[in-house]
Amino acid sequence: MSSTPFRSVISLILAWGLWKVLRRLFKKDPLNNIPGPPNKSFLKGNLSELIHPRAWQFHQQIAEDFGGVLKLKGFLGESNLYVYDPKALHHVVVKDQHIFEEADLFILSNKLIFGTGLLATTGEHHRKQRKMLNPVFSIAHMREMIPIFYNVVNKLGDSFQRKVENGPQTIDVLSWMTRTALELIGQSGLGYSFDPLTEDGTEHPYSISVKRLVSASDKLTFSRFVILPLVAHIGTPRLQRAVIDFLSVFWKSLRSLRDIVDIMHDTSVAIFEEKREALRQGGAAVEALAGQGKDIISILLKANLLASEKDKLPDSELLGQMT
Repeated sequence: MSSTPFRSVISLILAWGLWKVLRRLFKKDPLNNIPGPPNKSFLKGNLSELIHPRAWQFHQQIAEDFGGVLKLKGFLGESNLYVYDPKALHHVVVKDQHIFEEADLFILSNKLIFGTGLLATTGEHHRKQRKMLNPVFSIAHMREMIPIFYNVVNKLGDSFQRKVENGPQTIDVLSWMTRTALELIGQSGLGYSFDPLTEDGTEHPYSISVKRLVSASDKLTFSRFVILPLVAHIGTPRLQRAVIDFLSVFWKSLRSLRDIVDIMHDTSVAIFEEKREALRQGGAAVEALAGQGKDIISILLKANLLASEKDKLPDSELLGQMT
């Protein structure tokens, strides 16, 4: 593969960096009067302290030192507003959610990893998807999911009971709770069982991938914040995938994230096709599913079938709710 595209990407990154620095020199920072911790790095700002598996101490410290609203530095000295105040967060997350849209980079990253689901849409597009999911979060439907929860928790209890049949045993509760949480989400959300919750049960590749996703994406923080916005719209999806496959040969972190996303996508497609076929057959086929047709995705598929042409979601967006 020619090195020309890679030289172009590097040139774009350097030009972007120079533009950011020059713009900051001649434009007044609106966050100048807001306090915040010292900038540890001109290149990464406070992001290396803010985003990593053991960042909680930093989050706690800046909240204690600077209160509910403070300023953090991003790449190349860019100022970012960090909100910790509960009342302000209520406005951002709940009351005035339609005003505070997610950042373009957040949406772009989610779209590439999860597809065009709720986490990767904004505005009217997002509201259309939310409207389709409204029946799932009704009180009546939540009550119907209780037997699913009991079924999963009873499996856990049976496994614990078998472990202590012959006397006291040390139990890794954290590991079992993680498995149980994923199984609860699997059955109630996707209508699929990923884990038998037995001592010798084999963990499903999807469950393993979900647990590895955050740490794998954290290792590519710089690429996600700097390189991704510059290259995400270059070429067709097929070309982009070819470039990722090429880079993954010698870029371990990218290869790991690619494989995780592939497993999540392939599993979602398989569940989606199985569920759609069961709903088409109806009756016993639906009852045989893990969620017995009462899981979130089954309800979404049923609502989509009954929706008007204007409100229907394409298969790609239905899959985006699953990944």
